[in-house]
Amino acid sequence: MQSPLIALPLKETRDVDIVKPIAELIVKSYEQSPLKYKEELERIGQARKDAMGTPSSEEMGRDLVFAYFHMLEMIELRFPELKLHFQWNDAFTRSKVKQDSVAFEKACTIFNMAARVTSVSSQLNRADTGTDALKRAYIGFRQAAGFLEYIKDSFVNAPSDDLQGALLQSLVALLLAQASEIFLEKTIHDNKGAGLIAKLASHISHAYSSLYAEWTEPSASNRLPPPWHILAYYKTRYFASMAQLYRAKVDAAEGRHAMALGRYRLAHTMAKEAHTFSPLVMPSLGSHVRATLPNDTVEALQHLFNAQVTTTLEALREAERENDLVYHERALEADALPAIDQTSVATPISIRDTFGQPDVQAVLGPDVLRTLVPLGVLESASIFSEEQAKLIRAESARIDAANAQIPLSLSSLHLPEALERYAGLEGVAPRECAPSDAVLSMAQELSTASLSRMERVMDTLLKRAPPIVDTIEGALADLDDDARECERARVQHGAAYTQPPTASVARTLRRDLKNALDALHSARENDTDIVHLWQQVSPDVRVLVAGPAEIRQVYKERARASGTRNLLDADVADTMPARELLRDTKALLDSVTAMPQERDQLLQAFKQRVRSDDISRVLLLNRRVPNAETAVFQQELSKYLPMQAQITDHIQLQQQRITMLKDALQRLDSHPGTMDVRKAFDATQSTAQEGDARLSKAYEAYTEIQATLAKAHAFYDDMASQADMLASSAARLVAERRAERADFSEQPLDSMEQPSYSKATTTLAEDLAALHMAPTPRTMPPPPPPSWPAPPSSWKAEPRDQPAPPPRPPRI
Repeated sequence: MQSPLIALPLKETRDVDIVKPIAELIVKSYEQSPLKYKEELERIGQARKDAMGTPSSEEMGRDLVFAYFHMLEMIELRFPELKLHFQWNDAFTRSKVKQDSVAFEKACTIFNMAARVTSVSSQLNRADTGTDALKRAYIGFRQAAGFLEYIKDSFVNAPSDDLQGALLQSLVALLLAQASEIFLEKTIHDNKGAGLIAKLASHISHAYSSLYAEWTEPSASNRLPPPWHILAYYKTRYFASMAQLYRAKVDAAEGRHAMALGRYRLAHTMAKEAHTFSPLVMPSLGSHVRATLPNDTVEALQHLFNAQVTTTLEALREAERENDLVYHERALEADALPAIDQTSVATPISIRDTFGQPDVQAVLGPDVLRTLVPLGVLESASIFSEEQAKLIRAESARIDAANAQIPLSLSSLHLPEALERYAGLEGVAPRECAPSDAVLSMAQELSTASLSRMERVMDTLLKRAPPIVDTIEGALADLDDDARECERARVQHGAAYTQPPTASVARTLRRDLKNALDALHSARENDTDIVHLWQQVSPDVRVLVAGPAEIRQVYKERARASGTRNLLDADVADTMPARELLRDTKALLDSVTAMPQERDQLLQAFKQRVRSDDISRVLLLNRRVPNAETAVFQQELSKYLPMQAQITDHIQLQQQRITMLKDALQRLDSHPGTMDVRKAFDATQSTAQEGDARLSKAYEAYTEIQATLAKAHAFYDDMASQADMLASSAARLVAERRAERADFSEQPLDSMEQPSYSKATTTLAEDLAALHMAPTPRTMPPPPPPSWPAPPSSWKAEPRDQPAPPPRPPRI
């Protein structure tokens, strides 16, 4: 038989119409029709009747009172101004108490919740080890203790004696002592150490001893049922005997035989004292109190005490026999025995934690009047929704960043292309040597090009410079002839000759002609370079012009030419390990590429979880708690931490897999079994890459030559025009100067002896002005063309400026 446990008595009440005041407040506070909430109001009224009535079972009664308290809690939060007269009887004295406060109704309901839970827990068959009865009973008494603590902490001015703080604290101690007793039963059943059992039993004995001392005080002796006093006294002796018994086993095992023998004797003495219990001392009690103890309480206690007496007696006789035969030590007296340490394992479970359990939530059912939400709660819920949105955006950004990292990482490892190098391990034919898409695009572009036309243009280009050079050199020769004629005339006529020298008059013109000639010489060198470049790249350009099909064939022929293998270089290593490594690498790559989809599923689940949460109810429950919004937000947001941690772990797993991929590629590259396929693939790729590079350079050279030819012809067109202009200017200047000299020769001798410019009356500035051929209406020639700047590096000729020669083409 199991040890009897005390259940709390129920408080009784009378019927109250709670529906009508609530309906009036719906109109007053929320300006809505109560007819809209008719069914829910009827549920509230029926819930109170069910909770206060006689249920079909203790479990049903517990669930009904839980559901009513939940309704009452939500009603008080939505209608704090609700006033209604409630009458409840004291659980122990049966005295009537009336108040018009919903808080009074709540306190009495919570007390009945504790009573229902203790009734269910005390009736469980804890001896049935095939069920979780021990665990349920242990949790039930702790939950009941939490209910009473909530009443004690929340209601300072107790409306009735059974709700006073001192009595509630005493009842909490009783419930925790019984929870510890259940834990001790579990410890003994699991064959835990004797030292732990002794500490637990010592704590339980001390707890019942304190309760007995408290209950025998005059202030409490007439309030609590006398059987409780008796049960507390005898359990004090019973568990003290158990503590001494198990501690004696520990002492004996540690070689303290005198101490162990003393404890065995003390344990037997206490067991015999408990055995003197008699049912004749049980007074006649009212039915409402008798229900707090099992009907077989007396029989169960007698059974326990008899078993304890027998157990302690057998242990004592065995210890005395061993001591007489072996140790010959004298047992310590009871007063000399050290006190036994205590261990407390039972603590109250808060009402919040109890109502947070899934099984309790299932009992509560849907919230009543759910659509009636106070304005302040709605505002707080809106703020929390923004916090949820921030959370979703942050996780989305983290996932986007991780997804963007995958292609970058795979690109740095040249995946998945790098695995094609080992395709031969799986019997796949090696990839043929083929041009790249860029090369094929070049070939497609040049397939319509006319190379003969470009070559004709190139031939024409070489013939453009000589005529222009001849024109410029002729102009320079004319200027030289004029200078010689001028100097001969000066020698002939002496100081009387006043024509300025050709060098001073034609200085600018001569410089422009020289610059043009230099530009032409540079252009001719560039033309030679262009021709040489074309000779280098023309075979490859002709391959491109032949079209994509021809290029593919060229690549195949080159691959066959370079694919001859030496049998001495053949790899004879076993390729099976290499194939397995390749399969593992591919599987790892597939897992990495699938991670964005996996994370997307995680994100969608996270979004659904966050967006489905409605915090209005939680805010409503904490409406009366000062500054509770921040704490509630943190608590609700912390619910998403596991899913956030799952996303974090997935992102970290990505980096680990990429590192593993890098290692796998390195091992494939150095594995002996991959040497053949690597060499074959590398040879093919090398041939293709060399061909791509060669044809790409040919294409670039072709396009550069085309552009250069166009610019070169434009340059020569400009130079031809400029050369004609410069030659015309030179011819005009020479003609004018010859005419001047002819006129001078025909002048009389007298006039020749009188110079046109007096040395005594001229200044240096005037002489310099004369050297610059300041024009006179009749005797001075027209001005030369504007000066020509040095040829620019660009092909583009500015208006009226001398064009520069084309740049040199790139060398291949």
